[in-house]
Amino acid sequence: MENTQKKILNPTALRHAYLTVFDWVTVASVVLVVVTLLLTYVFRLVGVQGDSMKSTLHHGDRLLLSSTASVYQSGDIVVIDRYTEEPLIKRVIAVGGNTVEIKDAEVYVNDRKLEEHYAQFDKANANGRYYEKIIVPRGYLFVLGDNRDHSQDSRDDEIGLISVNDVVGRVVYCIWPPARFGSVQ
Repeated sequence: MENTQKKILNPTALRHAYLTVFDWVTVASVVLVVVTLLLTYVFRLVGVQGDSMKSTLHHGDRLLLSSTASVYQSGDIVVIDRYTEEPLIKRVIAVGGNTVEIKDAEVYVNDRKLEEHYAQFDKANANGRYYEKIIVPRGYLFVLGDNRDHSQDSRDDEIGLISVNDVVGRVVYCIWPPARFGSVQ
C-alpha cells in the first residue's frame, strides 16, 4: 500500500502569499495613479512633426514637456497649441517688453544681435531678409524655428506673436530616439 500524504497548506504561508500579492497590486496601482497625474498636470509628451526645428530637433523625436512653466525666456523651446492641426514647436526669441528686428536674416533683440549657434538658414540668400522692428506686448512671445528657411513662425501673418496662454509647455527632454535622449537646449 502506498503511503499517500496530503499536503496541508499552512494558513500562515497562505496569508503571507495573499498579502504579498495584495502589496504588489497596491504599489502598482499607486504608481499608475502618480504617473497618470504627472503626465496630465506636470509633464506632457509630444512628437516632432516636420523640420522647422532642425538641427536641434528632428522629425519623429519624442519630447517631454514641463507644463508648469508660466514664465518663458529667450532661448526656451516651447510647444504652442494654436493655429494649426499639429502643435507648433518653436524657440522663444523675445518676450513681452523686448524689441525684435531681423536685418539680413540676423536677429536683433533690444538692439543686440543674437548669437544663434542653433539657427540654420541659407546665408547666400540672407541679404534682404527683414522683419520690421516691433515691441513684443506683455503676455506675448516672438518665436522662430531653428531651420529658418523651412519654418512657419512669428514672421508669418497667420502665426504672428504668440500669447503665453497658448503655450502648452517648455521642452525639457528628448526621450526618443534613445541616441538623442537628454536635455534640449
